[in-house]
Amino acid sequence: MRGLNAAAIAVVLSALCAGCQWSGFGFRAGGPEMPRLRQVLALETGTVVADVGAGKGGLTLALASEVGSSGRVFSTEIDPARLRALREAVAAAKLDNVTVVEASIGETGLPPNCCDAIVLRRVYHHLTEPSDISASLLRSLRPGGVLAVIDFPPPVFFSRGSFGVPAKSVIGEVTGSGFKLVRLIDDWPGRGPLGSYCAVFRKP
Repeated sequence: MRGLNAAAIAVVLSALCAGCQWSGFGFRAGGPEMPRLRQVLALETGTVVADVGAGKGGLTLALASEVGSSGRVFSTEIDPARLRALREAVAAAKLDNVTVVEASIGETGLPPNCCDAIVLRRVYHHLTEPSDISASLLRSLRPGGVLAVIDFPPPVFFSRGSFGVPAKSVIGEVTGSGFKLVRLIDDWPGRGPLGSYCAVFRKP
């Protein structure tokens, strides 16, 4: 790729990504991630958990099944079309333990102290206001609550953005808002070409 600038490299990678099928980017309830999430988030009947940046809602529906009717899932999105699709998916599944929440660039939209656990799956690298979101996440977790950030590292010539975010950037920004790092899992299932990780934090 000698002679290509960053913009040109981005175009090349976009074209490559459009044709590839990286395992793990679309959530599958029967895949290898759910058992790991169950452990990391301490999921059980009655847990209140948030799926921030829920996308098509696959993880939201799986979490709703995990926590049962006595639990609750907050499912957040920014894009109006995705919010509509989430509400339709929840209605179609006849789930009464899911609340769809409209988020913004710098705010999750979650109520204060509402959650035992929060997960951002392949979302953090899209954040343009990570410090504001981290502060919002901290407010929304109950004391002792767990935050899991699942993402993937970018190629060496990108610092962050559509092609990922370094784990050290996530850790620095999230702990900067008041979270404590519990552990970094660098062999998260559903690996892309550059691998995936899960950074686990706790609210003091």
